[in-house]
Amino acid sequence: MADIERRLRRARYINELFPMDRRVFRDRTNPLETLSPMEIRERYRFFPETILFLVNMLNLERATERSCPLPPLISTLAALHFLATGTHHIVTAGLHGISRSSVSGAVKQFTDSVCLHLNDFVFFPNIENVQRTVQKQFYNIAGAY
Repeated sequence: MADIERRLRRARYINELFPMDRRVFRDRTNPLETLSPMEIRERYRFFPETILFLVNMLNLERATERSCPLPPLISTLAALHFLATGTHHIVTAGLHGISRSSVSGAVKQFTDSVCLHLNDFVFFPNIENVQRTVQKQFYNIAGAY
C-alpha cells in the first residue's frame, strides 16, 4: 500500500514539474458571415461569391490523422489573405486563429490546386496574327516601360 502511495506522490510531483499543455480548440468563425462584402474585398481581394467559387472548385479537403482538420473555407481565406497582402505567416495565422504551419500548408495546397486549374482560365493565342493583335492591345493598355 505504501508503494502505491509513493508512486502516486511521485506522479503528482512530476505532473507539477512538467504540466501537460491542454489542447486548444479555437472558434473558427466564418469571416464571410461577419464581414461586409467590401471588407472581404479589401482583405482578400475577392468578393464572397468568388471565394466560394474557389473553395468549391479547388476542393481543399485535407486528410489528417487529427480530430480537427482545417476547414477548406478557412484554408482558402488564409491563403488568399497571405497572397493578397504579402504579410508574414504569423500575421495571417493570428487573423484566422490558426498556426503558422497551417498557413504555410494552406498556401502550398491552394497554389498547387490553382496551378492544376491554370489552363481552364489562362490561355494564350496560338495564331500569329491574333498574337500581334493581343500584343498591340496590351501595349495600348500598359504602355512601354
